[in-house]
Amino acid sequence: MRIRQLIDEIKTLKTVPTHKSTMDICRMLENNRRLFIEKIDEESFDQVYSNFEKLSQSHSKDYDTSGYTREYEQAHHLLSFYFDRIL
Repeated sequence: MRIRQLIDEIKTLKTVPTHKSTMDICRMLENNRRLFIEKIDEESFDQVYSNFEKLSQSHSKDYDTSGYTREYEQAHHLLSFYFDRIL
């Protein structure tokens, strides 16, 4: 049940500002790595996590750019793909 709660919480983060959402998702993925690895292969998880980690380390001047938003949307889309496979 814990994985379902995490997925639901991460899905709700899509409504908060992009960089805050990125930081929260990255933190949640990092803190629950073991739980996610049980459901998807480690390489796929690492790819998803590295996308959000890279975004979370972006310079603050990039937060409101279309490129940052596009990369966030792509990372979130990939994450949603794996969530659908888990559920």
